[in-house]
Amino acid sequence: MIHQIMKREIQKWSEVIFSPDDQFIQDISSNWIKYKKVFIDHVAEALYEDMRKERDLFISPFTLNKEFRKLNEEEKSPWYEYASEIPVKLRSLNLFIRQYKDFCMTCLITDKDVEKLARGDHDCYSRKLTSDNWKYGTTLNPVRKTDPSLVSYQELSERRKRFYLELNYLLPVQLKKIGYEIIRPEEIAEINENMVRKLARAIHSRYLHELRKQQTGTGKDSHLSGFHYPGNVKDQEFSNFEDLPEEIKYSNIDNAYHIPTKLLSIGYKIRPAGKGFKSVALHLNEEEIETMARVEHIRWSWDKRLNGWRFGNIKDTLDKTHPGLKTYEELPESEKEKDRELVRLIPGLLQDINYEACPVNPGRIKKLSYAIKPQSGINKILDETRQLNDQIRKRVQMVPALEEMIRIRNKKIEEAIKEVEGSYNYAQHIQETFLPDDLYVRECFPDSFVLFKPKDLVSGDFYFFSKQDNIIIFAAADCTGHGIPGALLSTIGYGILDQAVNEIQLTDPSLALHHLYSKIHRFLRRDTEITGMPDDMDIILCSLDIRTNILTYSGVKNPLYHITKNELVEYRANNSLDSCIENSDCMFTSDMIQLKTGDSIYLCSDGYTDQFGGKSHKKYQSSRFKDFLQSIQEYSMPEQSDKLYEEIEKWREENNEDQTDDVLVIGIRI
Repeated sequence: MIHQIMKREIQKWSEVIFSPDDQFIQDISSNWIKYKKVFIDHVAEALYEDMRKERDLFISPFTLNKEFRKLNEEEKSPWYEYASEIPVKLRSLNLFIRQYKDFCMTCLITDKDVEKLARGDHDCYSRKLTSDNWKYGTTLNPVRKTDPSLVSYQELSERRKRFYLELNYLLPVQLKKIGYEIIRPEEIAEINENMVRKLARAIHSRYLHELRKQQTGTGKDSHLSGFHYPGNVKDQEFSNFEDLPEEIKYSNIDNAYHIPTKLLSIGYKIRPAGKGFKSVALHLNEEEIETMARVEHIRWSWDKRLNGWRFGNIKDTLDKTHPGLKTYEELPESEKEKDRELVRLIPGLLQDINYEACPVNPGRIKKLSYAIKPQSGINKILDETRQLNDQIRKRVQMVPALEEMIRIRNKKIEEAIKEVEGSYNYAQHIQETFLPDDLYVRECFPDSFVLFKPKDLVSGDFYFFSKQDNIIIFAAADCTGHGIPGALLSTIGYGILDQAVNEIQLTDPSLALHHLYSKIHRFLRRDTEITGMPDDMDIILCSLDIRTNILTYSGVKNPLYHITKNELVEYRANNSLDSCIENSDCMFTSDMIQLKTGDSIYLCSDGYTDQFGGKSHKKYQSSRFKDFLQSIQEYSMPEQSDKLYEEIEKWREENNEDQTDDVLVIGIRI
C-alpha cells in the first residue's frame, strides 16, 4: 500500500516537471524520500507559516495559532495533503514547473484561475467533512460536529473565501522557495533569450529617455510610472544596464520576458525584421491595449507576490504591503492607465531592437485564459451597440424619461443578442466535442497541422481523422454556408462519415463517399427555391497505408495538393455530384498516389483562397495559395500553419476586409 502511494506521488510530480529527461525520472524514483522533503514537507510547512502571517485577512477552517513544528500529526495532515495535490492543480491549468538559477520568471495565473482552484479546495474540504458526518451549523462545534462553512463556495463569507484564495496565491511563492518556477508551454515557446536581453536593455533605455525628457521639461511624468522602479530615480539616471541593482535589472528582464506573452494575448508573436527591412510598427486598438494592460497587471502582481509582497490598504516597503494587489477591474482608473502606458510603449520597444509583431494561429492561444478569443459577428454587434450607446450619451443631453426608455430598449437588445451569443457558444462547444483534438491528429501524423478558423465561432467546414490498424483515413469537408446553419450540416456530415469509417469499416474513400452522399441527400434539399442555394458538401477524403505510403483519395470539388522535391502537383476531384444524384447507383471513383518520405500533402476547403483583401479588393486565389505553399516548405508543419495564418491575415488587413468564409487547411508531412 505504501509503495503504491509513493508510486502515485512520483507519477504526479513527474507529470508537471517541464520536459523531464530519463535521468530526472530515475532520480526522483530512486530518491523519493529526498524529493518528498522538498516537494511536500518543506512546501507544507512554508505554506502554513506564510498563512499564519496573513491570518488577520481571513477566517481559517484550521488552527493557525501554533508554529508548524508544534502541531500534532492530525493538524499537519491537511497541509501535507494540500502540498501533495499541487501537481493536480497545476495540470488543471495546463501549467508546469522547472528549476531556475538566479531569476524566477513570473507565471500569469489569472484571478479567475485562482478562484477556480479555491472553489475546488472548498469542495474537497466540504466532501471530507460530510464523509466524517459533520453538518452545517452557525458556529464551529467539534463536539456536535457542526461547521458554518458547509455551504457552497458562492455562499461563503468574503473572509472565508479569502482563506482559499490566499492559499492558492501562495502556491507559486512556495515553489519559488524550493527553487522552481511555474511556466506555461504556450508562453515560453515564444521566448528567445537573446531577444529578452535586447528588450530588457531597450526598456531601461526608454526609461532613461523618458526621465531626461521629464527633467528638461519636454515630457510628462506618466510614462515613468509604468516601469515600477523602486528607489530614487535620480540615482539611476545614468546607470548602465549591467550596473543596475539586481532587483531593478530582474524587474526589467521579467517585463521583457512577458512582452511576447502580452502580445500572444492579442494574437501576435515576435520575430526579427527581415534583413535590410525596417520593422513594421504595430498599431494597437483599444481592446488590444486593455487586454495587454490586464495581462501586465497580472504580471506585476505575481512579481510582487513572488518577492514577498501582500495586499494592504497602504503601501509599506518595510511590511511589504501594497494596495494594488487586487484584480485589474478593482483598480482605480489612474492605476489602470499606468498599465496601459507601459503597453503603448511595446511597438516602439520592438522597433528599437529591430523586431516586429506578426499574427499567430488562434489554436496556439486557445488555452490562455487571459487572451482575446475569436469573435463571432454577434459579439461584434454587441460591442458596437454598447459603443454607440456610449457615444449617444456623450453627445446628447437627454431628459430622464427618454434616458429610461433608451435604457430599457438597449437592455432588451443586449438580452436578445446575448441569447443568440449563448446559442453560438453552445454550438461551438458541441462542434469542438466531435472534431478530433490536436493530440489525436498528432498521433495519426506527428508532423502535421490543422488550420481551422471559423468565420462565426462555429463552422460549415469540418475535418476528420481515424486510424484503423495500418490505415489512416482523413478528410477536409466544406458544407454550404457558415455559422450555425453551416455547423448543422457539418454535424450531420461528420456523423455519417464517422459511421461509414468507424462502424461499417469502409476504408476505401470511394465507398465511404458513396455511403456519405447517399445518406446525406436524404436530409438535404438540392432545390434553390427557398434558400437561394443548394444544401450540399464538398470534400476530399484520403486513405493512407502507412506501411507502403500509398495514398488513395476521392472527392467532390475540393483539391489535393502534393509537394515532392518542392514541385507541386494538384489533383482535382474527378467525381460529378450531379450525375451521382441523378443516378443513385452511381459509384464514386478513387485514385492512388505513391508518396515518399519527406513529401507534403495539403487538403483544404475554398475558404482560404476566397478571402478578399490586398490593395485591389480581390480574392486570394488558388494560384497565390499554391505558390505560398511552395515557399514555406523549409518550415515544420506547425510553423507552416502560423505562416499560412499570418499570410491570410495580412491579405485581409491590407484593405481592412472582414473574414468572408470559414478557413480550413490540413498539412501533413510524410
